[in-house]
Amino acid sequence: MMSEVSASVGRYLSTIHLVSKSTGRPAKTGELANALDVSAASVTEMLTTLEARDLATYEKYKGATLTNEGEETAREVMWKRCLAENFLTDDLEIDDPDEAREMGNALSDEVASRIREHINHPCNGECSAPQTEYNECCDDVRDTEAN
Repeated sequence: MMSEVSASVGRYLSTIHLVSKSTGRPAKTGELANALDVSAASVTEMLTTLEARDLATYEKYKGATLTNEGEETAREVMWKRCLAENFLTDDLEIDDPDEAREMGNALSDEVASRIREHINHPCNGECSAPQTEYNECCDDVRDTEAN
């Protein structure tokens, strides 16, 4: 079962997941700060919080890695954002990644499941990035994979 997380925590978990998967190593503080457009101090503070919640492990100068619960939570957060983005773009013709991100964060499991049935999205219940069809992924995934 996924941990309940705020939108901010979800952004950090998703970014740690994508950075560490694309580099094959722990996500470094500077990489996370650049990707999230925040200060390194803010990243360090959040990593301490994530570690206290058992969502990530953080070692100074080495970086952050998600725990199993952190990974599961990140994939569910990313999946819901992706569902929202695909629904808004394909069904409502609204191209607004920020709106999709906010909408995804607000989706309950039941509503997310119903949207998935409606839009026929390839992922089911969790994001399979980075081993998935990127054209169906949300901007966060596509942008990270493009780098």
